[in-house]
Amino acid sequence: MRTLNVATILAITVGLVLGTAGPTQAAPPGSGYDYTDPAQTGCSATGITIWSKELRHPATGTVNGVMELRYSTACETNWVRVNNYIPGAAARKIITRPRVHAPAGGSLEYATDSTIDVYYGWSYGLQFYAPSWVCVDVGAVLTLDNVVIGSNGQALDRVC
Repeated sequence: MRTLNVATILAITVGLVLGTAGPTQAAPPGSGYDYTDPAQTGCSATGITIWSKELRHPATGTVNGVMELRYSTACETNWVRVNNYIPGAAARKIITRPRVHAPAGGSLEYATDSTIDVYYGWSYGLQFYAPSWVCVDVGAVLTLDNVVIGSNGQALDRVC
């Protein structure tokens, strides 16, 4: 008969407990969320759309997609999500958090992300900690063969 030492039993017990953990839970809010994936952190589980805009072709006005600003109520983060209606088109999602001073006297530093992927349907960029009192600048551009086929119509939109 084989005997196990205390360290082995402890390792097996910890492995079983961690292996049976439920879905990813979002950590407490904070700037530790900057430049992270909202799905991997669990923040997308409480994500709501707080603003949206059609992505129109600059010459024809045809709607080729829509962009949304998402907000996690648990993590207090924002990220841009795009629904790309054109197969083969690249979707660029842009979000910027200007440097702001927190009411408690601290400050949130400037942060920006510009995620590009070729994905038909919904895709999203990275998130930033941006509590409800923080404004963010957002934008999106759809391109096909390096030609703009959809955008929010200006450089960036400020959403507060």
